[in-house]
Amino acid sequence: MAFDEAADFIEVARRLWDSWEDDAEIRDVATGRFIDREKLHYIDFVGRWFSVRGPSIVPRPPQGQPVVAVLAHATVPYRLGARAADIVFVTPRDAAGAAEIVGEVRHEQATAGRADETVHVFGDLVVFLDSSAAAARERLARLDDVAGEPLRSDASVFVGTPAELADLLLAWRSAGLSGFRLRPGAIPHDLVAITRGLAPELAARGAFRRRYEAGTLRGLLGLPRPASRYAATS
Repeated sequence: MAFDEAADFIEVARRLWDSWEDDAEIRDVATGRFIDREKLHYIDFVGRWFSVRGPSIVPRPPQGQPVVAVLAHATVPYRLGARAADIVFVTPRDAAGAAEIVGEVRHEQATAGRADETVHVFGDLVVFLDSSAAAARERLARLDDVAGEPLRSDASVFVGTPAELADLLLAWRSAGLSGFRLRPGAIPHDLVAITRGLAPELAARGAFRRRYEAGTLRGLLGLPRPASRYAATS
């Protein structure tokens, strides 16, 4: 039930983002007109949990719609992500598990009628990186001692070198994942290791960008900028 409510919430947000057409703002000082009211639209959403007339109180975002992401650990949230999101963050334990999860998300995506749309499936990993695997293990052990218990996470915890992590990421990518969200185990150490160790390693293997080819997050993710649904019908 909570995930059905979340799906409605996403739908309301997307409709509100569309409720202003891209050129609704006039900003004409001479006439004193800020907006073209004909290009603002009521969304008139009525559902089980929400009743929203709209339009939004702010103009349409520069990306049209911001990227919608869902963290999912099982079938029901996989279904939510496949039905409503642009990115589904998942937590596989190995390449075989990654392939199984991707297959399930793609099945739910097709069932939702979105087979032709881009829905990324990103794997989450907690990472502890160092110049050697032994050094990374020792650092994690010290942190566990300070915490008084072993680190627990919903995602897999990787401990090793940037090169070893690159091997794992490429193996999981071959299983169908389209990207990754890395959670630095300790900041700033592991964030620096990701940017200065892992990123160059992946770039050298042809698996990471050497420049930014777009100016928005949607563009960097290869997601199209959606047109306002109301402008198309006005």
